[in-house]
Amino acid sequence: MDPIHKYGLVLRLVEESDVEFILSLRTNPSLGKYLSHTSNSLSDQIKWLKQYKIKELAGLEYYFISEDIEGNRYGTVRLYNFDESSFEIGSWLFLPKSPLGMAVKTHFLVLELGFNLLNADFARIEIRKLNGKVVRYMNDFETTLVKEDNLNFYFTLTKENFFKRRNKLSKFLNG
Repeated sequence: MDPIHKYGLVLRLVEESDVEFILSLRTNPSLGKYLSHTSNSLSDQIKWLKQYKIKELAGLEYYFISEDIEGNRYGTVRLYNFDESSFEIGSWLFLPKSPLGMAVKTHFLVLELGFNLLNADFARIEIRKLNGKVVRYMNDFETTLVKEDNLNFYFTLTKENFFKRRNKLSKFLNG
C-alpha cells in the first residue's frame, strides 16, 4: 500500500526502522497507561513486527505511522480483525508534542480507509474505561456501546455515523 497523503499528513505502513519509535510510545508511562502490556525489549518488538508484516502482506491488518509532510513521525494507528462487515481500530497513540489536530485527522483518515478499502459497514473500537477523554471523544460519533467488562468499553461506529461526523468537521480536516 502506498503512503496516503490527506488532511496535511502522511499515513504510511510501519517499517522495521520504526520499531524504536513505536516502542517509545507504547512504553511511555503516560501514553501507554491505557494499552495492553508491551515488552520493552527491542528484539521482541522487531520479532513482533516481522510477524505483523506477514499479516500485512496477506491483507489481514495494517499498522500505520502518521507523519507530517516533512517526514516527522508523531503517532501510530492500526486496522485489524477484519470480517465481512467490520474492522477494528486500535494502537491510536501520539506524541504529546504532535501538531494540533494530527491525532484526530489520523483517526478520521484511518476510519475512511477502513470503511472505503474494506467496504465495511461498521468499525469496532475498544477503549479502556479509565480513558475518559477518548470515551468522550468517541461518543461524539454516536457510537453504540456493545458490551463492557471490568477494564474496557466495546463500541461500534457505523459508516453512516462516521461520515456524518466527518462531514460536519470538513473545514477542520481540510484547514
